[in-house]
Amino acid sequence: MDNNTLAIYIHELRNQCMHVQASFNLFNQAMMNQAASGVLYAGQLILMPGSQIASLLWPTRARARGRGEALRKVLQLQDKHPLNDRRLCELWERSDEKMEEWIANTKGQQVIFDLVGDPASVGEGNTPDECIYRAYNPATHVFYYRGVGYNLDAVAKALGDVANRVNAVYRQLFPEQAKAEDDARRQAMEAQAKAQAEQQAAAAPAEAAPAAEKPKKAATKKPAAQKPAAKKAAAKKPAAKKAAPKKAAAKK
Repeated sequence: MDNNTLAIYIHELRNQCMHVQASFNLFNQAMMNQAASGVLYAGQLILMPGSQIASLLWPTRARARGRGEALRKVLQLQDKHPLNDRRLCELWERSDEKMEEWIANTKGQQVIFDLVGDPASVGEGNTPDECIYRAYNPATHVFYYRGVGYNLDAVAKALGDVANRVNAVYRQLFPEQAKAEDDARRQAMEAQAKAQAEQQAAAAPAEAAPAAEKPKKAATKKPAAQKPAAKKAAAKKPAAKKAAPKKAAAKK
């Protein structure tokens, strides 16, 4: 594989890895918001780029195996890898036909569609995985699609390993572009931190205002307490004047 071809494949693999990350972010957000439709949508989105990455690195067609071997050699990936899953590689091939096959194979049986929860809680609780079209079980972290269960924790770990290797090769092939992206990412983070600091600073005076009013009220009470003391001191002066005439009368 020549360098130009390799660069194109690495660039596309990196894009698919970023799509995976974006899909997981959406999935986690939907889980926090308890949005069932978002969980199912994002779960299926995770499998789409995951399938693309798996098929590029571990192709099932004989004529494409040379390309897979060349890419795995550059990325130092072993053939035995959790992402080397034929079901995942061929997930989107003949998608319409596979749905017809699923309908035919599950005819007359209880099936589960679009569930976020434990499949055992549906019906008699004995629905096999093959009869689950699309669902996610938060307890086991298994996402079901068209009768196949995928552990998303294992998928995330496998894709994370591939992403680290792809990014390392990408930096070697595109050093200037990687540096520019790092600088842009750092500037974006700094701008975000600055904006958060400005928001906190703007909110601080408003929060401190009620506490600043209390000393003012206490300061107005102190002068009122001092005034009576000043009046008592002025009352002693007339008493001293009366004593002076008595001494003068004794001398006469």
